[in-house]
Amino acid sequence: MKRALTLALGLILSACSALPAAPTPTAAPTSTPVIVVQTVVVTVIPTEAPTLPPTPTPVPTATAVPAPTTAPAAAAPAAAAQAPTSAPAAGESPTATLPANAGGDLFTNLTRSGDHFALKCLPETITFGVHTDNFYVTEVDVYYRIQDRLSISISNWHNAGAMTSDKNGNFTIDLPASAVDPDLRSHRAWFDYQFVGVNKVGDAVGRSAKIVKQITYTIDCSD
Repeated sequence: MKRALTLALGLILSACSALPAAPTPTAAPTSTPVIVVQTVVVTVIPTEAPTLPPTPTPVPTATAVPAPTTAPAAAAPAAAAQAPTSAPAAGESPTATLPANAGGDLFTNLTRSGDHFALKCLPETITFGVHTDNFYVTEVDVYYRIQDRLSISISNWHNAGAMTSDKNGNFTIDLPASAVDPDLRSHRAWFDYQFVGVNKVGDAVGRSAKIVKQITYTIDCSD
């Protein structure tokens, strides 16, 4: 019996030694892991400026306008390019007054149609008239000179031609601006003139006074 107990105990001990060793427990961590949370800041740049709400505009207060006491003057129509005026009628008084004793001892009733004429615009002609009671005078010639108003140039006297006679002592002439010598023409000048009475043989019987700085001679309308 004792032998059997010893044998059984040996079998139990053999069985226990054959079992695998129990795993050694792992020691618990000494510290708790720290979780790091990193915040990333993203800057957003707006592509357009923010739209501001419109500022309300105050409504202006209406002001009463008093009625005009008088009717307004009518507006003048826009002026077109001004056309050159025509020469005054023959016998119309010129702007400048003739000098005393303008006809000398020979002529009376000196007339002219105006105090300005021009080469390229109206009036292009100026009309002169004289009267004489001297029966020796059969012809009256008109002499002229040009005083340039843009310089100090003064020409010599030139014969512009004979006047037309009515056989009663009256002489007239329509003198065009083109009758002035081309070498004497000026954009602004004085047209001085004088009348010379001539007998039938061509000799001078007498002269009028020299009438100066009373007639303007121009080339263009804008002169």
